[in-house]
Amino acid sequence: MTAETVRMRLLGAFEVTVDDSVAVTRFPTRRSGELVQLLALAPGRRLVRDQVIEALWPHLDASAGGANLRKAAHHARLALSSPDAVELHQQQVALFPRSDVVTDADEFVGAADRALAALDPAAARAAALGYTGVLLPGSLYEPWTEDLRRVLAARHLELLRLGGRWDRVFELDPLDETAAREVMRAARDAGQRHRVMAVYGRL
Repeated sequence: MTAETVRMRLLGAFEVTVDDSVAVTRFPTRRSGELVQLLALAPGRRLVRDQVIEALWPHLDASAGGANLRKAAHHARLALSSPDAVELHQQQVALFPRSDVVTDADEFVGAADRALAALDPAAARAAALGYTGVLLPGSLYEPWTEDLRRVLAARHLELLRLGGRWDRVFELDPLDETAAREVMRAARDAGQRHRVMAVYGRL
């Protein structure tokens, strides 16, 4: 039976919920989980077969990589209890192609874009709450996660700046002089001279 809705958490953790059932966080093999993650990040939740092999098995030739892809797809379907979870069709690999797939990363980007376009501090503070951690912390050193991880972290910082969350900005980016000045000003106004000196010293 085709799932109606698939929700995926990619920020701060990795889990997949199919039709509001129990969230799946463990996969039979590391590569089966990474196959699902890779497809979740792809436009339209699909990639060309060779792109998947190059990302997950760059040291293998097309034949061996293809065999590993079929095995990983099989394990992913078992973990997600759905024969439609990962579809291999001709040269395409797709994630839940007949279902609605929603990720927290996409929701965060949508809320962030709206808040930043409107220059709305309150909306920025609300949108920043959607960033619950770095993208796929269990796959920190996979090259296919790096660019988007940097983009999401940078968007989070933009929201914090617009929302005036200077303490948090300075915590994440100690080289941000504007954040340092604002934190020192707030500490000075609160009579916290030690805090002013500590922030100045760190900067």
